Amino acid sequence: MKGLFNKVKNRNTRQRFVVSTIRRQDDLFETAVFATSLWFFPKSLSHPEMKVETHSQDEAWDMHHRLTERLATEYPARLFAEFSQD
Repeated sequence: MKGLFNKVKNRNTRQRFVVSTIRRQDDLFETAVFATSLWFFPKSLSHPEMKVETHSQDEAWDMHHRLTERLATEYPARLFAEFSQD
């Protein structure tokens, strides 16, 4: 399984997150955001803060980079609420 992985520190709350995108199947990608400890170890691998599934590699990479950028600057709770409504 290949994918993307980024460490993010939120500027407003100083919380740390890991954004990970992996290929689940040939046409299914999953981008997940995990809350982490001080050293960027995920607190729970089985329970991410949020998950977004996409059906093409380009969509998945775009979603990953968009989430990484927004998570660094916006309040995490608002961002998670926005994506849970979709």
